[in-house]
Amino acid sequence: MSIESTPVSSLMTRNVITQTEDQNVHAVSKTMYENNIGSVVIVRNKDRDNDIISSNKPIGIITERDIVRILGSFEPALLKAPIRELMSKPLITISLNGSIKDAMQTMQLKNIRRLIVVDVEKEGKENKQNDNKMLGIITDKDIFRAIMKNQVLIPSFLSDQLPTERKTFYEQFSEYWFGDILHKR
Repeated sequence: MSIESTPVSSLMTRNVITQTEDQNVHAVSKTMYENNIGSVVIVRNKDRDNDIISSNKPIGIITERDIVRILGSFEPALLKAPIRELMSKPLITISLNGSIKDAMQTMQLKNIRRLIVVDVEKEGKENKQNDNKMLGIITDKDIFRAIMKNQVLIPSFLSDQLPTERKTFYEQFSEYWFGDILHKR
């Protein structure tokens, strides 16, 4: 078992909390607070297109960082704006069969901490309704926890971490690991 062979589907959270694109910052913040989460996936509103196929399709994400940015701008009008105007988009995804290594590389390259896990249909299939169907979400913390719990993954993680190319990810891992150990005392 290694980070190259472990699929993200084995670590992802399947019950993804969502809000519709017509909600505002307050509603999304309340959802984060009530569910003790750091992000909410924004989905297409059923009423907007009257299209059942595209309703509930993930179209963006709003994170704690986005909310701090919005509040920090101190533009009161933004608090009432539909979240579709404020969310991070396009949504960055990873295939259900993608590896932990793929997820780590994408997160690092895009400077993000979360990826939406999707089911990508095979080429040539006629039914494209399930293309990019959201199946879950994986975060950097999910990956760090898995590496900490499964000692077999540590060597492949560390050998893959070149100080010059992946220093930021390695520092985040170390900070999380040692922060977790220190809080248990």
